[in-house]
Amino acid sequence: MEIQVKSNGYEVPDTRKSVPHIYSALNEHSSGIYTYIEPKVNIKSKRKWKKKLRLCVILFVGIIVGTVLTIAGFFIFGPSSTPSLRGNHYDNFESPSGNKTFTTPEKYEFRMVRCEIGDIPFKQQFLSFRVKSCSDVYLVLTSEYDDEGPLIEIAIGLNGNTRSAIRTEKRGTNIVTFTRSFLNCRRFTSFWVSWGNQIIQVGMGLQENNREFMMMMDDRKLKIVNIGISTGRGTTGKWLFVKP
Repeated sequence: MEIQVKSNGYEVPDTRKSVPHIYSALNEHSSGIYTYIEPKVNIKSKRKWKKKLRLCVILFVGIIVGTVLTIAGFFIFGPSSTPSLRGNHYDNFESPSGNKTFTTPEKYEFRMVRCEIGDIPFKQQFLSFRVKSCSDVYLVLTSEYDDEGPLIEIAIGLNGNTRSAIRTEKRGTNIVTFTRSFLNCRRFTSFWVSWGNQIIQVGMGLQENNREFMMMMDDRKLKIVNIGISTGRGTTGKWLFVKP
């Protein structure tokens, strides 16, 4: 008996050792030529499987490397720092004590803040605040809900942090002036303002009538309904309005 293997289109003689599974299935007394067709291997499917495996390995390694780099960056550089106060933008938040904090950019442009502060500054026509800036901070008390109507402007740290003033217009004539440096670029300075009985008063600290340094009589009998804050060109400001 003769067994032949047909592989890729041609026949090759074979023995029992080569195809024992075929030979055992034959009758030993049979005669003739038996042809075994070798199954074709799907090479393309193997290539696709290897390609998918390679992509999975690369993806897995990339995830591990990215995680390690993120953890290493956190320990080296620490958590992301607070965004810089420079630039034309505003931020505000409420501290755990209920105080309201705002930042103002390097631009003389008032931000009206009563709605955001709530009733904090209008209790008994008095407010207290802390501000951190190198110079030129402005606070306006307005009789309208914007800064276009009759108002009172309190300017602190003018002329390179050497002078403060009370005005009846934005950047108007100084009605009252006081020469002294108050502001500090690195720490907060506390002030209070009151406007009852047509008397505008400004002092240091957080308690009314304490360390007063400016006062002005205002015969216009303004009803103050809003507050605006701003800083001048070249300096930013961080404000903290204190909850009574």
